[in-house]
Amino acid sequence: MIMTSFRLSLFVTVSLVSSFISVTNSARILAIFPISAKSHYITFEPLALELAKRGHELVIVSYFPYQNPIENVTVISTREHTPSLVNELDIVTFQQVGIPKGTFFEIFVLYSLIAEHTRIFEVPGVKNLLKSNEKFDLMMVEVFNTDMFAGFADKFKCPVIGFTSSTIMTGTDARFANPDNPSYIPCVSSEFVAPFTFWQRLSNTVQTFYTSAMFRYVYTPKSDKLARQFFGDSMPPLQSLIVNYSLLLFNGHHSVNGVRPLLPNVVPIGGIHIKPANPLPKELQSFIDGAEHGVIYFCMGSMLKATTIPDDKRDALVKVFSRLPQRVLWKWENDTMPGKSDNVKIVKWMPQRDILEHPNVKLFISHGGLLGTTEAVHCGVPIIGIPFYGDQAGNIEAVASHGAGLRLDYNDINEHNLYDKITQILNNPQYAENAKELSKRFRDRPQSPLETAVYWTEYVIRHKGAPHLRSAAVDLTWYQYLLLDVIAFLLLLAVTVSLLFYYTLKFLIKRLFAKSAPTNKTANKKVKKS
Repeated sequence: MIMTSFRLSLFVTVSLVSSFISVTNSARILAIFPISAKSHYITFEPLALELAKRGHELVIVSYFPYQNPIENVTVISTREHTPSLVNELDIVTFQQVGIPKGTFFEIFVLYSLIAEHTRIFEVPGVKNLLKSNEKFDLMMVEVFNTDMFAGFADKFKCPVIGFTSSTIMTGTDARFANPDNPSYIPCVSSEFVAPFTFWQRLSNTVQTFYTSAMFRYVYTPKSDKLARQFFGDSMPPLQSLIVNYSLLLFNGHHSVNGVRPLLPNVVPIGGIHIKPANPLPKELQSFIDGAEHGVIYFCMGSMLKATTIPDDKRDALVKVFSRLPQRVLWKWENDTMPGKSDNVKIVKWMPQRDILEHPNVKLFISHGGLLGTTEAVHCGVPIIGIPFYGDQAGNIEAVASHGAGLRLDYNDINEHNLYDKITQILNNPQYAENAKELSKRFRDRPQSPLETAVYWTEYVIRHKGAPHLRSAAVDLTWYQYLLLDVIAFLLLLAVTVSLLFYYTLKFLIKRLFAKSAPTNKTANKKVKKS
């Protein structure tokens, strides 16, 4: 009885101490997510909400406010002052997207949008932040096409965690001195998967150096100039601020995106947005359950309006789907569709993650967006990808390299090609087996992606920026990093030693032969005597 009371008292004491420690260790976090695309914010949101649940206080600058208040979360909405990124990029219809234009065009588009981010500084809540003497223990910010918001870290004198909604953005590695060798690491917008052929290595090298140079010498100077309008000329150069970021959390994982070296402060959290599956709405549940031959799920993401697909492409899809024994779930914004067959169900919005979890879903036809691709990998569903821009082609090629999907270019969509790709996956069980195996590798981690992100975020807070994780290589110039100065010194030393050896040997040989050879006078005397 006494022992039981002692254990109870000890438990209460430990609980109180733990509670006290939890409170005292809670931090104030400024989170700036400037991109007004939902697919970007979906990646950051789980971490922000989990940190709030753990007692941290967050001030979030975002285009996506919450309808109901959330404990420990204050949202500064930019919705009324900044346009939607979708509208800015004009990527709403198939006609506006058009034919994929490649890395060079996309980098130019991202550059042209940098100035749009200055509208965020017109938001009253952001203006108040600039004028305030608030105290923050940490700042989190998206790393995308501008670093102008790093000025807040200088103002509040707090460490920074960078966050990407994609795999590591090309050009971002440099600020952490993380290896980025284009001989086997694909540029973020590249469609290549290692091992590369010679021509792929050549193309990937050009893309990587072009993209990195644009970020370093074009994007950053422009962002620096714009940031000084709001933070003042006393702000240190952005380049010196961004190389002091404490951590980078990126939305990738080696099981899908390939193996590459990572420093301790560059952490993969691919799949962080994936939540436990919820029950499906009854109508969808009944449709999928009743599919004797399984279901094909067709969705081109949230940024492409399915109803704007050209008639010839739509007709090809409709005809192919009508020939299949499988049922088809098609994300379609209208109530009707010309020529739709009975095995096709059109729905304006569907819970994609929950649908992909259903064992009757046999194939996912997608545009190759990272979030949807990751969800399909997580659920073990094969993919046919129709990429348009950004990292979509690379995402599809990555899955295809594991034998869990196929790529179909938009211009190649016709009845023959589409039917061939679909039946190739559905009639060959190896694709489904590869997808399940890829899912196992993707899920097999010591911590979930969210737990990993929370741990490292709080690690940075606990260690006040964790400067010990920072690589000394960050402070090296490019020629020091590549050891060009050391190589030049060694070459100079080798040449010097070689020349010294050469002239010494030449001198010795000359002296040696000079002593052994008879002089002219001695030779003349011998001639006269004879």
